[in-house]
Amino acid sequence: MVKNKMAKRNNKIDDTNTKKGLPKINPKKIMTLVIVFSTIGAIIAIASIVFLPNQQNGFSELSLLTYNAAEETYVANNYPNQISLSDNITMFFMVKNFENKITYYQLQIKVTKISQNISLEHPLSLSNSNLLYSNETYEKILAPATINEKEEEGEQIGDYIWSPVNTTLFMNNTLAVILGGDDSLKIVFELWKYNSLIEDFQYSGIFTFLELSFN
Repeated sequence: MVKNKMAKRNNKIDDTNTKKGLPKINPKKIMTLVIVFSTIGAIIAIASIVFLPNQQNGFSELSLLTYNAAEETYVANNYPNQISLSDNITMFFMVKNFENKITYYQLQIKVTKISQNISLEHPLSLSNSNLLYSNETYEKILAPATINEKEEEGEQIGDYIWSPVNTTLFMNNTLAVILGGDDSLKIVFELWKYNSLIEDFQYSGIFTFLELSFN
């Protein structure tokens, strides 16, 4: 009789331990948790895109300017339309760094035929153009613009700006021969950026140009 009582008591203990084990998994609760965490993850992802934009999604800005002596300011108009062997043209270029990182820039000025296409992917080849300054390029390292500087309009000062740089456009007999007797030409300003992987400057795909008649 004692053995039977002990057996029944052990059975009760086993039943109690079983009842106190892990709760049964509720599929509905799991689905609810998955949906909740997925929603939170989506909200965080969207917020990071809006408020913490990718640091690599920056850009550079190149502009061509003339100087308005009356108002003592630089303007993006009143561009020349003619050039000759006897006269030089004074122009200004400006670069702004919105790349979100320190960037080492180079500007190349090339002369080519009016019919020559300019590509966003490839720079003008020296087989169909000629460097205006054969032994000189413009180079400068710029700090990235701050959030406040990115919101400024019309500003031409700051560490992120390669402030208006004076450059002289000219023609000579050598360039005239290269152009093959055309009466019009393009002077192209190409922006290059230093690439540490190749340890050299690389064409950025950013350019601006003037179309001038030659007389």
